[in-house]
Amino acid sequence: MRCLPIALLALVACGGHKDAGPPVTIKVTLQPSAPGPSGHQYGAPTGKIRVANLLELAGKPSAPVDLYDVRNPDSTTAPLIANLAYGQLSPYVSPRGGDPGFPSNLYVFAAGTKKPQPPFSTSIDNSGFKATDQMTVALGPSKMLDGLAFPALVEAGARNAHWIDSSRAVPAGKALLIGLQANTNADSLPYFYLVVDGTCPIAMAMGTEQHYLIAPGSHTIGLVTAPSGITDCNGKPPVGTSTVSVTAGQRYIVFVYGLASDGYKTLAAPISAF
Repeated sequence: MRCLPIALLALVACGGHKDAGPPVTIKVTLQPSAPGPSGHQYGAPTGKIRVANLLELAGKPSAPVDLYDVRNPDSTTAPLIANLAYGQLSPYVSPRGGDPGFPSNLYVFAAGTKKPQPPFSTSIDNSGFKATDQMTVALGPSKMLDGLAFPALVEAGARNAHWIDSSRAVPAGKALLIGLQANTNADSLPYFYLVVDGTCPIAMAMGTEQHYLIAPGSHTIGLVTAPSGITDCNGKPPVGTSTVSVTAGQRYIVFVYGLASDGYKTLAAPISAF
C-alpha cells in the first residue's frame, strides 16, 4: 500500500465554531440475524465490527450493499447490515461464528441479492473475527482484488501492536482524530493533507495510521491535495469538507475517500470504548 502524506495537527487548542451545521444523521438498517441455512449450527456472536461503504467501481460510487455473517445465505437468512449506501458507516455489529467456537466473518453482497458476484465474492477478513476484536472496516476501491479492498482500523483485540494503546492516549482537554485512507491503490492518488478549521500547520507523512489532537467543540475538516509533497498547505482551499463535533477524551475515526472523478471526501465518527 502506498504511503501518502497527510497533515498533522499541532497540539494546540482549536476554537470550536458555534455556527457550524449539525452533524448529518445517517440511517442504516440493521436486521436481527435469522437462523442460518437449515441444519447448520452457527457459533455465538463474535467480535464488534462496523463497516463503511466507501467503494468506487469504474470511477463511480458503488450502489448500496448488504452484509451477512453467512457465506451462502438462503431465503431464511436476513442481512446483518442492510442497504448500506455509499458514504455511510454502519453501527457496530457482532457476526455469528461460522461454527460453534469458530471466528466470525462478514460477507458483502449487492443490496437485495444473495448471489455472490464480483467484486462481492469473498469474506471481508482473511482470518475472521475473534471475541476480543473491535474493528472499523472500509469497503474501498483497489486496482487489485477485483477492485475491492478492505482497509481497517483495529480498535481493540490481539491484532493491536503493543504500542497502539499508548499512542492513542488522549491528553486532558483534547479529542483525538485517527485517519484512515479508504481508497487503497486506486488510480494515481495525490498527496492528502488534513485541514481543521482552515489550518494545517505541519505536513507529515502518513503511515497506516496518523493522529491529530484537537480541542472539544465543533470543527470543519477537509482536504488539501497536491500532485507532490508540499511543506505548507495553509491558505489553500480544502475540498471534501465536513463537520465533526468532538468531546474531550473521545477518539474519532476520520475517513479519507473518493476519487478525482467524483471528488475527495471526509467522514468522521466516534470510536466506541475499547
